[in-house]
Amino acid sequence: MARARRRRKCLKLYSEDAVYSEDDLLSRLPDDILLLILDRLPMKDALGTSMLSRSWRFLWKSMHKVDFTYRWVEETGNEVIPSVSQFFRRCRLPKIYCFRLSFRYNSCMLHRVNTWISLALKNGVEELDLNFNDLEDRRKKAMWRHPYYHFPEPLYSSSSVVKLGLAFLKLDLPARLHLKNLRELSLDRVVLPDDAIEKIATDCEKLELLSLTNCNMRGNLKITIQPRTVPIKVSILDGFMMVEPKTNLIIDCPTLGGLEFRGGMTRSNFLIKNVPAGVEARFNFDEMLYRRRVVLVTGAGLYGTQYDKNLQSLLNIFQSARHFHFCSWCIQILSVKKMMKQVMVTLGSTSLVLDTGLLKWELPGIACLLTACPNLENLAVIMVRQAMFNIRETFTRKYDFEEERFWEITSQETLPCWQKLRVLKFKSEYGDYQTWDEGMFCVRRFFTGYENGMGLLKFVHSKAANLERVIFRTNTKSITYLPSDLAIYL
Repeated sequence: MARARRRRKCLKLYSEDAVYSEDDLLSRLPDDILLLILDRLPMKDALGTSMLSRSWRFLWKSMHKVDFTYRWVEETGNEVIPSVSQFFRRCRLPKIYCFRLSFRYNSCMLHRVNTWISLALKNGVEELDLNFNDLEDRRKKAMWRHPYYHFPEPLYSSSSVVKLGLAFLKLDLPARLHLKNLRELSLDRVVLPDDAIEKIATDCEKLELLSLTNCNMRGNLKITIQPRTVPIKVSILDGFMMVEPKTNLIIDCPTLGGLEFRGGMTRSNFLIKNVPAGVEARFNFDEMLYRRRVVLVTGAGLYGTQYDKNLQSLLNIFQSARHFHFCSWCIQILSVKKMMKQVMVTLGSTSLVLDTGLLKWELPGIACLLTACPNLENLAVIMVRQAMFNIRETFTRKYDFEEERFWEITSQETLPCWQKLRVLKFKSEYGDYQTWDEGMFCVRRFFTGYENGMGLLKFVHSKAANLERVIFRTNTKSITYLPSDLAIYL
């Protein structure tokens, strides 16, 4: 009896004393619509709807989403394992679209976890997300363990799983996979054998997106993908303090659709080959901006030359990329190279996105990238939080320039070179000017806090003879101008 009471306490679903209203219009909606509402609520709130009325009382048993992560622990104080066990005993589960689970795994849980996963697969789960650690739970001492976990055989032959996420484990794959409908795979702090990615990409023919976060932190990360029908976009996040710096990133992918780098430029070498022309390349290394001792610029040059060399190597590799996205840190590195008159490779991009704070020592890097892309058709400038790496006074004295006249002087030195540029976009994510009344938009106020943006707008406007429209966007509004309508501001 005492044990039964404890089980009920783990997951209290409804109150017998709940007060129900006969005038409840919401409850008159069809159950299909009510279930859509439940599936969009946090797990605690979804289960709490059993107290709303009689029509809601047992509706939770038919939910399509099962989400027991650290948020459940934080909001209810109940542990994940007993809560999941009780939920599965009491629900009906006609269909599961999403199953998320986060807990600290040990081998004694193998049978229970396999049972839950098999049950979810039996009910046609489409999104499966399993985290085998609970670092977010600050009540417990953090343990960086990557346990071996042998998934039940039905997972490797599932035809329902479309999106799969795994975290904190050593991946042990069978000889053959049959995840024929898998389109997105996310691996977070997973230890991978050298041939794991090649096997996954070969056997999962519909895989479109591969996301790797801090994988193989203590060893080389190898991504080999054989020629396939569907191109794969790969996103790699290596935390600067997470990944061992004396490791390599090795990529061989002739059908790469896009490659994104996030976090820090941590690994020693980027050994990339067989990159097809026309891919998308995104360099988002902004974590480096907040490691001020990583890069130091003095009058003698840039200290942290391995980062400069790696960035130059990546530019050479992706020289024929169709789309480029550069973070503020990359722009600042290129600014230093520009001022020291180092050679910049020509890029074949038709689309360019720049994340920049439009600070003084970013301007040469922006000019460098613009002149390196003569075939531009679309240019987007995203005005982000302003931050600079460590530039000593010895450098600024030696290479100083007049900030207010930078774009005017650059315009005199640059010939019209963007005959194909049609669209220019500015987006302000953190500026004070986020909204305006109809017909009252002011371009100068849009660049408040980013005053160098006006000079950049005038520079591009004067060099792009065939520019068709200029778009100004904030987090809440957007407005489009014809180039001729901007004459009063320029």
